Parts: sequence; C-alpha cells; structure tokens
Amino acid sequence: MITKENFKEVLECLDFTQKDNIFTKYYKEFECELKADFKNKKLIFPQDKGLIVNDETTSNFSSPENFVVFECVHRLLTQGYNPKHIELEKKWQLGHTQKSGKADIYIKDNDNNSLIIIECKTAGYEYKKAINILETDARNQLFSYLQQAPQTKFLALYTSDFRDDRVISDYYLINVQDNQELLENNRTLKGYKEASSVEEKWLVWRDTYDKEYNTVGLFENNEPYKIGKTKFSIGDLKSISSKDISEKYNQFATILRKYNVSGRENAFDKLVNLFLCKVVDETKNPQELKFYWKGKAYDDPFNFQDRLQQLYKYGMKEFLGEDITYIDNNRIDDIFQQYDLKTIKKSIKSVLRELK
Repeated sequence: MITKENFKEVLECLDFTQKDNIFTKYYKEFECELKADFKNKKLIFPQDKGLIVNDETTSNFSSPENFVVFECVHRLLTQGYNPKHIELEKKWQLGHTQKSGKADIYIKDNDNNSLIIIECKTAGYEYKKAINILETDARNQLFSYLQQAPQTKFLALYTSDFRDDRVISDYYLINVQDNQELLENNRTLKGYKEASSVEEKWLVWRDTYDKEYNTVGLFENNEPYKIGKTKFSIGDLKSISSKDISEKYNQFATILRKYNVSGRENAFDKLVNLFLCKVVDETKNPQELKFYWKGKAYDDPFNFQDRLQQLYKYGMKEFLGEDITYIDNNRIDDIFQQYDLKTIKKSIKSVLRELK
C-alpha cells in the first residue's frame, strides 16, 4: 500500500524532483505540474491548466486512497490525457434517496463527451472488496455513476501499490459500449442502450457480457483516449510461474468438467489442439495474435471459432503433414466476388453458422 511513510519513495520512483519539502513532476506536453507539498500535506493538481477539483478531500495526505488518485492522475498525464479533460470528485445524485456520490476521476474525450469513470482503491483488501461489490451488487458505485452519465464508454476500478521499490498498478476495466454484431446475432440479448435503470445496466453486463472485464487497454502502449485493447502481440504475453501453472491446470479441469469432457483421451485431444493453435499463432501472427478471446464487448464467438479453425488447419498441415478440410467465410466471399448475389451469400453463411 502507498502510505505517508513511503510516499516520498513512490514519488522518487515516478521521477518527481524534490526541492525543500515539495516534490514536482513537469509534463512538457501540457506545460503543467503535479506537486506534493510535504510541509502542508497537500496534493496539488494542475487546476491552472483546466483540471477540475470539485472537493479538496482528495487533495491532502489524510487518506491512503488519495495517494492512489494522485498516482493515477500522474499516469493519465504521462499517457497524454489533457488536464482540461480530467475532473476529480465529480458529484452526482444517486438513486431515489438523492444520496450524493462522488467519482474519484472522471475523464472526457477530445469532443468533451464522457469517456471513462475511474474509482480508486487502496491495494489489497479494499480493492478486492470493491471488485466483489461490483460483481455482486447491482447498485454499486460505478454503475450508479453510469446511470448519471449514460454516454460513458468505460468504467474502471484502479489501484496502485509500492512493492520491491516499484510502483505497481492494477485495474479492472469494463467496456459499457454495446457490441452490435453480438446483439444482432442473438435477438434475445439486451444491450446497454435499452437499459433504463442502474439495475438493468448491471444486468446487461452480467447476462449479455458475462461480467467480462480487462486488465489491459488503459495504460499500456495504447494512445490516450483510445481505451480498450483489440489487438494483441507477442509483447503482450507474460511469463507465468509454477503457481500460475497450477491455477491454470485447475481452471482447465473445471472447464472440461463443465462441458462434460470427462474422458482423458478426449480432454487430452482438445487441449493438444488448442496448444497447436497457440503455437501456430505465435509463430505466424506475432504482431496480431488471433488466439486471444477479446471478450463479448469486442468479439464474436463464431468469429473466434473461425480464427481457431484456421490456426488448426495451418498447424496440422505445417507441423503434422495432415490436410484438414475447412471452409471459412473468406472462401465464400471469394466464390461470390464475381456475382451480385447478396441474398444467397447471406443464406449460405447462415447455414454455415448453424453447422458451427
């Protein structure tokens, strides 16, 4: 956890410079500064450059959570977010009780539209508790804020910690934009635009999008204001430890049991096929991996199956010398390119979808 006791070390790690009791970071792109005044125990944000601070409760050393907000703002400015698009402690009236709620960080895009609402929590217990509430209680903070700003595109829980002389961040990012292709392919699913209450919006996340979230796509190599990662490369892959491998083994076993893949040979066959697809993907598509499931907000299960089958077909031929017959959508497009038979093409694709 970031505390008063280690806050100076955190700032040094983030390349703040010290003069007397004030630590300062200058952001050349916006000609603005973030400051931490240890004498007066104040956190100073670039309000002169348009950053809005609605409540001074986050501008002091009174709570460890304030340090997380400060570190997150630093990360936003470093990423290239303009301070004039950042607002702290934005207030809304929540629910029928008119109880007031304050979002830690509210960001608009270059067109001044609502982009993302970020709630900051201290590392450890408070962050895990917030995730649990988000996943189980429809009237949680973030979805309550979404009800007040329904054009918002993303919600996020954010935390940062200081361990082993490094600042480590983690976040839980939710895309609250509808995947129109997914909704059109299944008319029984409900989208965010149809949801009129906090509870209904949360139910869309739970039932339509299976509570999917991302832990990348906000602060990595993506450009500012372009949140959500839809392309993954070899560089996005992470090495895993023996502990991680044990957890993955249990996850595989749980999934196989869920879908009644009980026979060892059958389970082994399916896993080897998936490993083959992954080997092909990393070999053939290092700059844009196809194996990765992007989540229902970005992806479609039939498109995902197409990608896996293409990888499998290539792998069987390249590594095992076996020809696999598989007709993908691109093959159909090629066949009909010389004709104007859109209705027939649509019908054939529909039949293939049923087969899949």
